[in-house]
Amino acid sequence: MYERFAREYAAHAEDSAHNAFYDRPAVLGLAGDVAGRTVFDAACGPGIYAREFLDRGARVLGCDASPTFVELARDRTGGRADIRLHDLSAPLTWVPDGSVDLVVLALAVHYIDDRVALLEEFRRVLTPAGAVVLSTEHPMMAWLRLGGSYFTTEPVEESLSPDADWPIRAWRRPLTVTCDEFRRAGFLIEELLEPRPVPEMADRYPDDHAKLEELPAFIAFRLIPRPPVAAS
Repeated sequence: MYERFAREYAAHAEDSAHNAFYDRPAVLGLAGDVAGRTVFDAACGPGIYAREFLDRGARVLGCDASPTFVELARDRTGGRADIRLHDLSAPLTWVPDGSVDLVVLALAVHYIDDRVALLEEFRRVLTPAGAVVLSTEHPMMAWLRLGGSYFTTEPVEESLSPDADWPIRAWRRPLTVTCDEFRRAGFLIEELLEPRPVPEMADRYPDDHAKLEELPAFIAFRLIPRPPVAAS
């Protein structure tokens, strides 16, 4: 979906209110210390997270379905990361079982039709002590923007930005559905975060900062594999 506006979005994401001062601090905070760890950056986009994890001492691999994003991510990481062209609706065949300490999926899970299958694939590649950190649109925000019933689960076609022609197709769903998908894929929620904007946003984007202090736009999770049930 992003291919037709990939370069414009990459420039936007580098320094925008919601990406640079809201989602990124939240996701990086949930990721924690990654030095010496293997991080899989799923739907890596233009490589902003991948570069950050490399700079923090991680080994990084990742993928995106957009050829332009893959090109930009490879350029941004300077050959230090294994970035591949891949659609997350297909299995991660090149990633061995139990080889990844952390999977990061920032603002992309809502594009996936079979989210349980994707999460199960993440669980396969994780080490037993690994985790998934993901962010997505807050379901309350989707309800306020789209109307209808909060409990609706359906794909919606709209523009990613009200100020640009960036068409996307994404799923709206209530929090109950999201949490049930985590459970069905074999994960427990270790931490749930409704982010607050970082103070620096108030200087750069005061209107956005004021709105996000009243209503969360995104929601983020740190998931851990559910331990196997001991036989009785």
